[in-house]
Amino acid sequence: MQPFASYADLLTCIQDNGHTLQILGRAPDGQPIVAVKSGGDKTPAIFISAGSHATEQAGVSAACALIDEIETEHQLYTIPNRDPIGMNGLAYALGLSLDEAPNLGSLDDVALLLKKHGEVLYEEGDTVVALIGEYGYATSNLYNHPVGDWIEALKGRRLYFPASNPGVERAYTLVIDPTGEVLHLNRFHDTSWAPVESRCTRDLMAAIQPGLTLDLHEHGGDFFWFSARHQRTPSDQQWEETMASEMIGEVAASGAPLAPDNYLPGSFFTKGLRSVFWLNPQQRGEGLNLADFAAHTYGLAFTIETGMELPFAERVHTAKIVVQKAVEVFARRHAGCSSATP
Repeated sequence: MQPFASYADLLTCIQDNGHTLQILGRAPDGQPIVAVKSGGDKTPAIFISAGSHATEQAGVSAACALIDEIETEHQLYTIPNRDPIGMNGLAYALGLSLDEAPNLGSLDDVALLLKKHGEVLYEEGDTVVALIGEYGYATSNLYNHPVGDWIEALKGRRLYFPASNPGVERAYTLVIDPTGEVLHLNRFHDTSWAPVESRCTRDLMAAIQPGLTLDLHEHGGDFFWFSARHQRTPSDQQWEETMASEMIGEVAASGAPLAPDNYLPGSFFTKGLRSVFWLNPQQRGEGLNLADFAAHTYGLAFTIETGMELPFAERVHTAKIVVQKAVEVFARRHAGCSSATP
């Protein structure tokens, strides 16, 4: 199993499998941001999302496969990729500001190109940040990077940097909000000022009112974990804890490696069962990500994290089995409910 080479390949695959693409909006380059409806007619709906970070392609492949593989009476809505531009790579992103996509072979090529064609805003060591046309570009990640007065030119703009091998792999998309905070696309869900990708996700959720949200991600390690959110009602909290227990049990039974006992993803998490962490978005700051927003507004929500150092097919498989277990528990909770839409 290999990741999709481009966003167009992903869309073609979904359509070839007989599904209709629901266009929610368009990225700045005009590519459609799409959702796919599958499953049955029963509500509450289930919502699956992936690809807000273009480096995390196992989640994208898992989300696409699950459109066909999940058997449920509940309505199932999937946004398989939330960053079409980043998925197509840094050369593609640079081509939005240049006459054509450049040939890139190394980070040195990126730095030389930015200096030649852009207005250099910042340079220190191997890090170069430049403005070309409407977009910012950098040779390295500026998320959590100290910023200075040079960030003024990027407020309200996007900034792309090479996620791995430039020109071949993906581009990571950052967005600089009007205050100068450097964030990524999995934020903004609770803000009036939000990039189109976040607005599309938020609008779909408002329309379908999901009772379960699963956002597929990856991290830089070689093990699996996921995060949960504390719920608004005792019943929801009880079901979230039950679901979390069965989900992590499914992963453990598969033989996939779990997080070390001493692992903590960040100071804004508290430990639950092994490899299950409860996230406090107020302590983290930066606004609500997709799962934060879903838990705050609708119901059960989990962020799934597979380890990018593991083989690609293994990561896809693990993401799929944990989602399928969550859907199974969700169906059990709502068994016998007569809430199907007309």
